[in-house]
Amino acid sequence: MRLKLHKGIILDVSKEGFDAGAATFGTVVYDGERKEYLLFYTGASDVRWSEASIGLAVSNDGLNFKKKMLVINSRDFGLREAVTPVVFQVKGYFYIVFAGRRSFNTGRRLFIAYSDDILGSYKFIKQLIKPKYFWEGSSIDLGQSAVKLSEDEILVYYSNVSNKLLWNIIFGPRYWLRRIGILRLKIHSPNNIEVHRFERNPLKHLNGSKGSWNESLFCPGYFRLGDKHYLLPAASTYSVGFPYRQYIGLVEDSSPYFQKPTKVNILIDGPREKKDIIPNIKSEIALDTPCPVMRDYELWLYYAVMDRADSVWKMALSIYSLKEDEG
Repeated sequence: MRLKLHKGIILDVSKEGFDAGAATFGTVVYDGERKEYLLFYTGASDVRWSEASIGLAVSNDGLNFKKKMLVINSRDFGLREAVTPVVFQVKGYFYIVFAGRRSFNTGRRLFIAYSDDILGSYKFIKQLIKPKYFWEGSSIDLGQSAVKLSEDEILVYYSNVSNKLLWNIIFGPRYWLRRIGILRLKIHSPNNIEVHRFERNPLKHLNGSKGSWNESLFCPGYFRLGDKHYLLPAASTYSVGFPYRQYIGLVEDSSPYFQKPTKVNILIDGPREKKDIIPNIKSEIALDTPCPVMRDYELWLYYAVMDRADSVWKMALSIYSLKEDEG
């Protein structure tokens, strides 16, 4: 895999409205019927994220996006936040799995909604899971890809937001430590969804040691190429202190469960490549929620970016060649 170019910011905040503080944490789906790329993204009302909902931007070329509509208004679902959408189709219905919370006093949980049209309107189904295990802390977030195991079985990858529970503060580590979990859904119908959460900490072996680039991993994307499966986690070295060094990784395995990875590498080196992604950046770059889209022999990687000098989350695009005879 060889980097062709960093396209930079492809989705920015609006001057006003639900996404005036952030336009970010998105998933891109190609709609063959409409022949459009659909970008479902998270919009925040301000940089403090007082409220957050899910909007839609559309593009004919996957590069130039035009904001179209609000898809999920968090208030309609009784939430303060609706973020990190993942969109997929099962048996004629379209589903959105997303993270959200009802107030600032509660951690994020995972929810699901459905529609008979990919554009909506989406109807709330239920809460899928809330933080339960020790490693999950008090809040969980979602990666931007779904893995279709069969006609009605889906894998999604989620992560803890922070390990800062009381016993972590007492017994350590005292810095943020983020890890990735796996959730399997069996969807018989919108009213009959089985939820299986893998116990313990199924992907903790992907984390590196303290101080390494993959010390913390979160909100991964996924794609498959032939018989190989690839996980693209956002990564951070929180133990070095603020401003954190952040990256996007690339994990290769023969299975979407990633129990025996053959490669764990850096794909985007935030500190080194930040000026290529945001040319006028003033501080360190923040990276999050990578979403890969396969196009012929190229990987179009959409991901969330922020200049820590202004705290405004946006979306960027980098394009990679997958041809083995290049580079």
